[in-house]
Parts: sequence; structure tokens; C-alpha cells
Amino acid sequence: MLRRRGGSTFHRPAPVKRIHHWVPSVASLYSQTPLRQENSYFSIGERCNANGSKKWRELQEAGDWDGCVAVGREQAAEGSNALDLCTAFVGRNEIAEMNEVVTRFTSSVNAPLVIDSTETPVIEAALKLHGGKPIINSINFEDGEGHAEDRMILARKFGAAVIALTIDEVGMAKTAEDKLRIAERLVDFACTRHGLPQCDLMIDPLTFTIATGVEDDRKLGVWTLDGIRLIRERFPDIQIILGLSNISFGLNPAARAVLNSVFLDHAVKAGMTGAIVHVSKIRPLHLIAAEEVKVAEDLIFDRRSEDYDPLQKLLELFAGRKAADAVQKRRAETPAGRLKDRIVDGDRKGIEDDLAAAMEEMPALDIINTVLLDGMKVVGELFGAGKMQLPFVLQSAETMKTAVAWLEPYMERVEGQARGTMVLATVKGDVHDIGKNLVDIILTNNGYRVINLGIKVPLADMIAATKEHNAHAIGMSGLLVKSTVIMRENLEEMARQGIDVPVFLGGAP
Repeated sequence: MLRRRGGSTFHRPAPVKRIHHWVPSVASLYSQTPLRQENSYFSIGERCNANGSKKWRELQEAGDWDGCVAVGREQAAEGSNALDLCTAFVGRNEIAEMNEVVTRFTSSVNAPLVIDSTETPVIEAALKLHGGKPIINSINFEDGEGHAEDRMILARKFGAAVIALTIDEVGMAKTAEDKLRIAERLVDFACTRHGLPQCDLMIDPLTFTIATGVEDDRKLGVWTLDGIRLIRERFPDIQIILGLSNISFGLNPAARAVLNSVFLDHAVKAGMTGAIVHVSKIRPLHLIAAEEVKVAEDLIFDRRSEDYDPLQKLLELFAGRKAADAVQKRRAETPAGRLKDRIVDGDRKGIEDDLAAAMEEMPALDIINTVLLDGMKVVGELFGAGKMQLPFVLQSAETMKTAVAWLEPYMERVEGQARGTMVLATVKGDVHDIGKNLVDIILTNNGYRVINLGIKVPLADMIAATKEHNAHAIGMSGLLVKSTVIMRENLEEMARQGIDVPVFLGGAP
């Protein structure tokens, strides 16, 4: 019990009214992941699937469950927000092998799981083993509502989100109007009749390959984009997801990487919130040649003329190209130019050679202040213009981190009395710290004393450190949009407590 002491003068400050921020999410055993990603899309890794990955199928057949876990971890490291799991393999015990995988992934992979099966008993068995909030993949009305009914009962029982395909008794929806019509039925069925929150329903309006050359398939890409817009306008709270790679089926890997990347960009702009995708195969548009982007867009929107067929042009452009060569870019001639390009492109491999060459021309701190930060400025401009999505921003930041770590031993520290002390921290609820750590290095090498408190730091810890170390300023960092809300609340609380230490705020570029 709190007691008042010393009369009315020394009462504790009145508590601040807390603001609640509801964020629709799924979760692993360890942490939640928002279904709406800030400045990006909710990515579901597609490689833990016996139907789509030869490597996964071989690992599953051999009972190499540690190898399966490694595939999952690799996708999570690449930036996948969740992992699609499918163990449907002819001649195998799907339930037993799904249990083997889910048991290990739940404890060993920090990513929500998407339980992918056409068999309801398999889904139920997996849900019983998953410790977080998973996603059921999927329901549809191909055989009526019977199977969908069973899975909705499971979804409500276990608190799962649900992927719903725009398929009914007639078949798969291809036109935008059919996609909307079935989506309306799915929302009524899942949300009105079964009580699933709309934010937990993930409509898949389906996309099909536009690489067949068949006349009837030419409009399938643009119809999907139109369908996304119609569904988004009708149901702003639901999630819209696609199996992205279907759009490019039949092309060689290099052409697929480009077409998938361009189509993804247009789908996100149309209102798509998530995709089942191989994240590392997606390319930021600024890295793709303008001609290749144009041809891909012409194919998506079926812009043909008498003497021009974008499909044939795409096949010509990528004839003989390998997946690794999907993006071709000319290297800069100077070390500084190459370093700047590496920051923009998020390319860390072999960066040490370019750093060593640049060191022959300028001091380490100048490389950071003039070359590397100039590259990050370009990243910020691309991000602000919508030409670079958050996963690629993070790749650039990791490249910056690698470069600074290599340069740090060569920096000349300012000797003598410290010029000042700053407390640095990533605010509560945010785990991003690359920019904060960069500030730490630069300030430290310029004669300042830095108290770096790490990530997810509550305000009370910042204030305590400020008092303990007699700090002259506090630096609050965060990447997420919600972190700006936390920063504002922190500033309000500091003002309420009468703390007048200067505060620096920093975040995404």
C-alpha cells in the first residue's frame, strides 16, 4: 500500500492515463507479429512446404527434422514474418510428420506458423501443439461449406487467424467481380456467422500465371489487382494475401524474380497486406533496370500492340540469365562510389575490400560522415518516396552496421576530458538499434561519453541512468511508427516530473 508522507507537499504525482494501441497480430510462442506491417507487407515464407520445395521434401523424407528447423530459421533471418508449414507428401503420414515439425518449430523458431493442409485432422493436430496464435491455411467453398465449417470451429476454439481463398462451387474466381462476390460470402461466413474478427480473416483473391501466352490468361494479373482494390474498399479491416509466385509460373528464375517483384509492388499499392513469398528472391524496384520494370508492367497490364508483345520481350531480356543475375547493375569506378552503392543496395558481401581501398583516400570517420551517411540519405529518400520497402531499408542498415564495425578500430578518438555525456536507448516495445549504435560510435569517437542502455528500454530506466551518470542529454531511438507514440508519452511524463534534460529523437531514415 502506498502511503502519503509529509503532508500534501510530497504526494506522488498523479498517474498518467494509459493509451491502449490495439494491433491485430499473430504470434509465436515467444512474441507477437502484427498482421499489418509498417511500410511493408506481412511476408509468409513459402519454403517449408513439401508441395513446393524439393529441398524441404528431401529433408522431410529423410526425417531430418534439424534440417527442417534450419530452413525455417533461415527464412526468419531473411525477414519472413511467418512460416507456411505443409507436410502433405504422397505415401507419408501427414499428421505424424506435421507433429514432428510443429513441435520443433514452436520451440526453436521465433516466427508464427501457418498450418497448411487440405485435411482438417492435420490442422487440428497442429493447433494442439502450437504455443502461439497461428494461421489456418485455408478455407474455401469448393465443396460447399462443410469443410470450411469444421475449420472455422477450430479457428474459434484455438484463436487462430484464417486464410480464405476465393473459390466456390463454380470454381476459382478469376475476374475482379467474382473475387469480390466470393470475398463477401467468405466475410459473412467467417465473421458474421462464426464470429471471427475481420482483422483475423486473410482473403486470398488468387493470382494465376500470366506467362502462358494463352489469350484467356492475359488479363489475369490486372484482374487480380482490380480484385484487391474492390475487396479493400469493401472491407478495410480484413487482410488481403496472395501466393505471389503463381503470377510468374513457367518463366525462368531470373525473369520470375523481376516479375514477382514488380507485381508485388503493384499489389501492395492496390491494398494487399501480405504475401506467401520467398523473401530473399524479391528485388527492390530501384535495383531493377527501368526497361525490365516497364516490360514486366506491360505484361501485368496487358499492354500489347501490333509489333510488341511484352511476354515475348520479357523472354528475350532474360534468355540465358540466371536467378543471381536477375538484377544487373554497373559497379562504380571509385571506392567511395562503390561503398555508397553498397549501402543503398544493402550489399555487405566483400565490403571490406572497398573499405580498405577507401581508407587509402580518406580517414575512417570521413568515410562514415561523407560516404556511408550519404548512402543512407538516399535510402531515406527512396523509403519516403515509396520506392523501397522496410525489409530493404533494414538490409541497408545492416550493411551500414558492418561497415562501421570494420572502420571503428581505425577511428581516432578525441583524447582528454569527455565533451559531454548522453544516455542512448531504443524505446519500450522496439527492438531496432542499428541507428542508435551508429550514433554511439560516432559520438564516442568524437569525445563524448555514451551510456547505451540497449533496446526496449522503459522511461524509468533512462531517467535513472541520466541521474546516475549526470548525463547532459537523452537520445531516444525507434524504427516503428508506434515508437513515436511512446516517445511522445515519454516526453509528456518527463515534463510532468519536471525533468528538463534535453532529448534527441531518432528513427527510420
